[in-house]
Amino acid sequence: MQHIFDLNLKISKLLDSRNYDLVQEILQKEMDDHQHGDYLHLKAIAGFFIDLGDESFNLQFVEKGLNLLLDHKENIQQYVSEDSINYCIGNAYQSIFRINTANIIDFFPIPEKIETLFEAKQHYFKSFKQLDLKNLNHYSIQVLTNLGNNLINSGRYVEALQLYDTVLDYNPDFFYAQAAKADGLITMATFSQCSITTGFFVEVYRLFNNAEKHPIHLEEVRHRVQKGKAYALHSLKELNFCISKIPQEIFLNNEEYKKHSVKLKYFLDNFLSLSEHSLYCKCNGSEIDDIIIGYKNFKTNDKKIVQSELLCNRLKSEFCLSKELLFEYFDEVPLKKETTHYEIVVDGILNGTKYEKLRTSFRLCFGILDKIAEGICYIFNLNISKNESIYFENFWNSKRNNKRWEEINQKKNIHLTALYSIACDLEKINGEFGFYKEWRNKLEHGIFSLNEELYLETNWEEPQFSLKTDVKTFEKETLRLLQLTRAAIFSFVFCARTELIKST
Repeated sequence: MQHIFDLNLKISKLLDSRNYDLVQEILQKEMDDHQHGDYLHLKAIAGFFIDLGDESFNLQFVEKGLNLLLDHKENIQQYVSEDSINYCIGNAYQSIFRINTANIIDFFPIPEKIETLFEAKQHYFKSFKQLDLKNLNHYSIQVLTNLGNNLINSGRYVEALQLYDTVLDYNPDFFYAQAAKADGLITMATFSQCSITTGFFVEVYRLFNNAEKHPIHLEEVRHRVQKGKAYALHSLKELNFCISKIPQEIFLNNEEYKKHSVKLKYFLDNFLSLSEHSLYCKCNGSEIDDIIIGYKNFKTNDKKIVQSELLCNRLKSEFCLSKELLFEYFDEVPLKKETTHYEIVVDGILNGTKYEKLRTSFRLCFGILDKIAEGICYIFNLNISKNESIYFENFWNSKRNNKRWEEINQKKNIHLTALYSIACDLEKINGEFGFYKEWRNKLEHGIFSLNEELYLETNWEEPQFSLKTDVKTFEKETLRLLQLTRAAIFSFVFCARTELIKST
């Protein structure tokens, strides 16, 4: 272990100084000296090769590290946690995507061209699912940051910003997340036609300025930070905003946040707001769920825009009910006295209106997502077979409708790619959150029991139409599904705005 620790320090310093040839020599010697069965050593070597390939932009080194992990994963995971292996594999696929697409002129990540990006995301999510978000550490914030960077590449800006905020809540000085969030905000604003306020540029400047104070060894990152800071500074000057007032602006925004109601703070802190302003600030500007496809005082007779805005209203209405139910579930203390008797057939099963609020909050999300799928088909005139039911997580599938899949891949709309990526996560067979659909079906059509954890394991034989989980797990996953649904709503609005408003 000490040898691996020392090796890590040595290689990290060499990579920081861009001495790639020496790193290669050291790793080759480590491979030559490697003793069969020392899988901790092998895992470390694999990770170093991936880091070397990523920083030197050498695909061969990345693939060498990846193949070591894939070929020996079963043995390595006997000594190292599976989530750390998946994190390294995710890094490898992320690097492969970056290297392979770097020199493609006008590359656009349509769904059929993001296979390696998808593989990276899958492995990052496997690692993410094992994290305790209430007890982060240096390793877990790296997972969250790299997952955020991955999601940015497929247009999932809202989720990426959420991940960066989670990291910065734990460590406000983690400059990789600072720079990534600032970059993410600029990218989102550029490709979604978001309304930009002074507060937006204040936040971007603050993040880049804080990141610049740290020693940034990668020239690419350092240049990006300097360029981004200059851009934010120029934008603020054009708005006649004095840089010296930034601390006061931040202070006033925090004071406004403190005066919010408990409910509004809950929605903002748990990433459940449908306000574009809330993506970068929690001041009074984020009080209302006011996301719309058009913009203030926008007028049109375009039928598609009108119909899409009506759908947007429906999405907001149902989502707001869903998050209200979740808030009421957690806020209902002490539990109101029930007027219904429930027979105790099996110990530990939780019934009553309190728990129905939680279950209903979860169920509502799938109706929202399916409506988004219908909206996509309407906006892009996608082929729908007669009597076909459209479900968000699988209507993209080429096996269901190859013509529709071809039509989707002809659209260069980054938010359409984002929605496809989200849908893949919910797909029942390969999606990392595919179990949500199984849960929803049992909630809707079968028996899905919420149990106190103490009573989760019983001798009672469950019928085929029944599923169960402990209530703490269901609370966590319900919040996660709402956050995913919120991101899908944002992506749908951005998608519709980009497609429909651009020519009006």
